[in-house]
Parts: sequence; structure tokens; C-alpha cells
Amino acid sequence: MSAPTLTVYSDAAPCPRVEVFFPSFVAGTESVTVYRLASGQEREVRGAVGAPTGGTLTRIDFEVPFNTPATYRAEQFNGAGASLGFTPSASVTVVSDDTWMHNPLNPEGAARVVFGRDSAAKIVRPTPGVISRPLGRRVGVVMSEPRQGVVGLQIDVRTTSDADADAVQAMFGDQGMPPVVCIRLGRTYGVMRVPQPLFLSAMNVAEIDISLQWGMGEISHQLDGDEVDPPIPGLFVPLLTRADLNAFFATRAALNAGGLTRADLNRRYDLAGTA
Repeated sequence: MSAPTLTVYSDAAPCPRVEVFFPSFVAGTESVTVYRLASGQEREVRGAVGAPTGGTLTRIDFEVPFNTPATYRAEQFNGAGASLGFTPSASVTVVSDDTWMHNPLNPEGAARVVFGRDSAAKIVRPTPGVISRPLGRRVGVVMSEPRQGVVGLQIDVRTTSDADADAVQAMFGDQGMPPVVCIRLGRTYGVMRVPQPLFLSAMNVAEIDISLQWGMGEISHQLDGDEVDPPIPGLFVPLLTRADLNAFFATRAALNAGGLTRADLNRRYDLAGTA
């Protein structure tokens, strides 16, 4: 059993991310759930919930927040589902000047975006409840529920090309995906007092022409949304598939000639999209 090996990718293919690779687990491990602790939140890593393992495991985390330490570890389970304890942990920081946004179920559709200066000027976290004024009481009595997350958050998302504009609009419900986006702030934006990453849902995203009609391509996408839970982390779309490997290695002989182990093949993310 060992701590995960964490590899940061800062390129735009499709967006900054971390590969979380566990080279070994305790004897008897048949499945694992991987956790990320960052910005005071511990979340299950998408695609790594009850994930079967043949002794190793690799996953790409596209939801890791930027410019803050992220710590990863995995809980190990035997075939009966009993916990075998946690692996050692490891930490990494993904540095990004840029802000990125994507639908959690379609990381390939990620877009680098810029926010207008009035974005998130007002942040509201309501507490549902009423003040009751019983007969004979001088002051009211509060009856409330737990405080909610951010609601009615207004963000001005700017794009400067048709491709980026199409990518932003596609995140909100195209291809049967839920209208939820993962927003990860870069250093150039500054500070926005919302959770990182921020999962936001907006049902109507208006396009406002800034300079498109003059051939300069800038569009404002007006988001007015609420903080939500992301799609359940067991749901994910793998970038690297068996079809990709079959397309690259034309024959089993070619595959064997490479001398690659199963773990090596599972980490050939450079072949994603080959099929």
C-alpha cells in the first residue's frame, strides 16, 4: 500500500487537471473510493467511487480547485464491501492564472473564460424561516431551517470566439446533460467568496452581444444561478477507452511488443480520442 502519485497537467487538453495514480493497495482490496480534501471540503473524486481495482487505480480529477493544496487518499474495500482502511495521503497544488468552466459530465467541453467586473458583486446565502409573534410576547420567535448555499448568483461570462461561445452554451443542458457547471477560479480574477470549486446551475443563460456585430466576437453570457450539488460522483465519462487502445495498437502483437502493463495502458491518456 502506498500514497497516490499525483501528476499535474496544466495544458488545455481539455483543461488543467490532476492524474491520481495508486500503484498499490493492501492485500484483498477489490474496490476503492478516492477522496479529495481542498478548501475545507472533502469530496469523492468523480469516477472513483466504489471503483474496481486490479491492484492499481488511475483517475483524472478535472474538478480540483486551483491555487490551493489538494490532498488525496483512498478508502479500500474487500470483496464483501468491508473497509480495509485508508491509504496514505499525498498533496498537490494546481497553479492556474486562468479561470475554467466545464460541465462535470463533459470535461472535454471545458472553456477558458473571463468574468466581467460586476460578477458576483452580491452574494446571498438565505436562511429559510419565519418570525412568529405569539399573543402576549413583546418580541418574535424565530422558526428557521439550516442556512442554504449561494442563490441568485449573477456572473457575467465573456467569450471572444464562436467556438468558446458555443462551448459555454453547450454546458447548460445540451446532449441530455444537467445544466450544472464546475467553475474554478484562476489567480487573475482575484477573490470570489464562494466555494471552490463552485458548482452552479442556471436554467436560462442569455447571450448579450458586446462586439460580435462588429466582427470582434465578444459575447456576454449572463448566468443567474444557484449553488447546487454536482452530479453524483459515480457518474463520469472516461476520456480513454478500450476502443482508443484498439485503434492505436492495431494488433495484440503490437500491444505486447510495447511491453506495457495493464496499469501502463490505463495511464496512456495521450491516446484518448484515437478511436
